[in-house]
Amino acid sequence: MSILNEIQEVVILAAGRSRRMESLSKNEPKCLLPYKGEKVLERTVRQIKECGIKKIVITTGYRADIIEKMFADDPIVKTVENKFYEEDVNIYSMSLALSEISGSCAIFEADTIMEDALVKYVLGADFDGKSVWFTRGRFNETQYGGILRTNTKGDITDIRIVSQYQEKYKNYEKLSGIMRVGPGELELFKALVNKYAKTTVKQYFLNAWIENIKLLPGISADITPFEFFTFNKPEEYYQVQRKEIGMLYPSPKTELISVEGLKHIEAFDPKRVQEVYDKIKTDGTWDVPLIVEKKTGLVLDGQHRMEAAKKFGFYRVPAILVNYDDVQVWTLKKEEKVSRQIVLTRILKRHEPYPYKTVKHKFKFSIPDNLQVDFAELKEK
Repeated sequence: MSILNEIQEVVILAAGRSRRMESLSKNEPKCLLPYKGEKVLERTVRQIKECGIKKIVITTGYRADIIEKMFADDPIVKTVENKFYEEDVNIYSMSLALSEISGSCAIFEADTIMEDALVKYVLGADFDGKSVWFTRGRFNETQYGGILRTNTKGDITDIRIVSQYQEKYKNYEKLSGIMRVGPGELELFKALVNKYAKTTVKQYFLNAWIENIKLLPGISADITPFEFFTFNKPEEYYQVQRKEIGMLYPSPKTELISVEGLKHIEAFDPKRVQEVYDKIKTDGTWDVPLIVEKKTGLVLDGQHRMEAAKKFGFYRVPAILVNYDDVQVWTLKKEEKVSRQIVLTRILKRHEPYPYKTVKHKFKFSIPDNLQVDFAELKEK
C-alpha cells in the first residue's frame, strides 16, 4: 500500500548485543528471535515495506554478518556496520544511519514487536512536516529511561533520561523508542549527532536533541491505543510470545452507499483531496472503502476519498458501516477534547467540525485496499 506522505526512509537500530538475552539468542542478535513464524527484524522490515517506504537503513554491530546476509538481495534495505557497538550506547549507530538518509525519516528500535496499524500510523500522513516523539502514556512509578513533557498543545518543552521515577516527573510521558524526524529538523539533527558522537560514543543519541531542544521543535503523539512490546529479558520475551499482537477480525462486507448525507468529523485539506483524486484516476478503479458510522453517516476514515468522489461526480462510494461504540477514538491535538459522545454532540448538534487532523479512529478489522470497484458502478444513482 502506498502512503501519501513525506516519509520515504526509515532507520532501524539493530547493533546491540543484549547480554541479558544471550541465554535465548545464543550467537545471534535478539532481534532475530522468532515471533509467530517470523524473525522480529524480518517482521518489522515487512511491515515497513508494506507502507510503501523506499529505503530502510539498518545499523548492525553484533553478528553483523547474519543481518547483512539476510537482506543482501533486498534492494530497499541498506545495512551499515557499527564496529564500535560494544562501546557505543547508540549515538554512533545513529550517526552512521543518518549518513545514509536524505530526507524525513522514521526511527525504530529492532527489538520492538508492533501491530501493523502502529507502523502505518507512525509512517502515515497525520504528522506531515513535524518531528514526532511517540510516547506510551503517562510516566509511572515502575518505569525509567526516556521521558518528555509537553505544553497544552502537545509541543515538546523538555526531554530527559532518568534512572528512576520521581514525583516531579508525574506530568511527563514515557518515550517508546519510536520517532519521526521532520524536514525542518533533519539536517541540524544529523550535524548534532555527528558532533556529539565525536566527543564520546557512550551516550544516547537523544542527548543531541535534549540539549538543543529550542532549535529542534517537535510534538508528542501517544501510541497507547496500539499494541507494541519490547523485550530486554527472557521473561519479557516469553510474555510477548503468548500474545497475538495486532489480531484483527476479517474485513466486514463493503457496501455501495450514497455520498449524500455523509458528514465530515473534521476539516480536510484540498491539496490532499487532489492527490487522492489523481491517484484514484491513475489507478482506474476505486480500491479502498470509506469507514462510515452507520447511524449518523459520520465518515470515520476516508474523508478525502469522500471529497474525491464528489469531485468525480460519483453518486455512490464503497463503504464499511460500523457502530461507533465498537471504534477506538482519541485526539491528535491535546488542546481538543475528544470522545465518542463529544464527537457526536459537536458534529450532529453543534455542526462544528474539528480542525484538520484532530480525531483519530482505530478499528478491530483490517481495511481492504484492493476492491477494484469500477467507476461505472459509482456513477449509478
